[in-house]
Amino acid sequence: MQRMRKPAFTLIELLVVIAIIAILAAILFPVFAQARERARMSACVSNMRQIGASLMMYVQDYDETYPYCRFHGALGTAASTNVDSWRNAILPYLKNLDVLGCPSNPFSRTTSGVQGAIPPKRGANAEGWERVPEQRMPISYNMNQCASSWVPADSKNPAPPPPLRLGQLARPAETIIVGETTWATSDFGAEWLWNDCPAIFTHSAGRTANFVFFDGHAKNKTWMSTLYPVTQNNWEPVDHPDPNNLNLSGAPPCTYAMPKGPDAKEFQKPECLAYR
Repeated sequence: MQRMRKPAFTLIELLVVIAIIAILAAILFPVFAQARERARMSACVSNMRQIGASLMMYVQDYDETYPYCRFHGALGTAASTNVDSWRNAILPYLKNLDVLGCPSNPFSRTTSGVQGAIPPKRGANAEGWERVPEQRMPISYNMNQCASSWVPADSKNPAPPPPLRLGQLARPAETIIVGETTWATSDFGAEWLWNDCPAIFTHSAGRTANFVFFDGHAKNKTWMSTLYPVTQNNWEPVDHPDPNNLNLSGAPPCTYAMPKGPDAKEFQKPECLAYR
């Protein structure tokens, strides 16, 4: 009497199955990673909408006046501790402190009590952390220094310009007030796109970033589209009608010339190509 042999996979069949699983994993893992990043990016833009709404509530409460970028102190200066930032000014209007952090930004996860640094280090805090009970401040979002000067409100030399008022803005819906960065400072400027490229943050899904505009709305854009065409740049609070004029007319120090276009050599450095 013969025994019935149970069917079994041969070694070749097992290898084929393993190879198929490996191929499927190689295809699907990047898709899952992109899906996770898009979810984080959505959470980030949701945070920025809350920041935009908080800024508009501040403006309504302070007679149509926006907060200074800094009220006291600045990293990299003699008054680099106990900085009073725009972040501190809008905190009373936010649900919680973590709205100021983007889940995609590796520097947003800070450690209580760790002083910020330029360039940034993991775990360090953004300006303003000493003035909150939690003793921390996420690094993610900075204010446009071309519209609102980086100079602290209590600075004597140089003296700051008056705070920006809503009525001074020629294009509030097209002018950035807050954007995404990796630095612990309170401000960022257009020149960072060619001089301080590592400070520019971009989401891996789509190579774009989120921005808050002076009317309070938040939008996703590529960094280059914030500069060009120059007549539609999102940095200056004033109109820029001349396409041949590459000089920005923003708050000091945002009075420099832009590169000639997106393909200019200034943007070809490896650290600048990383955000494009």
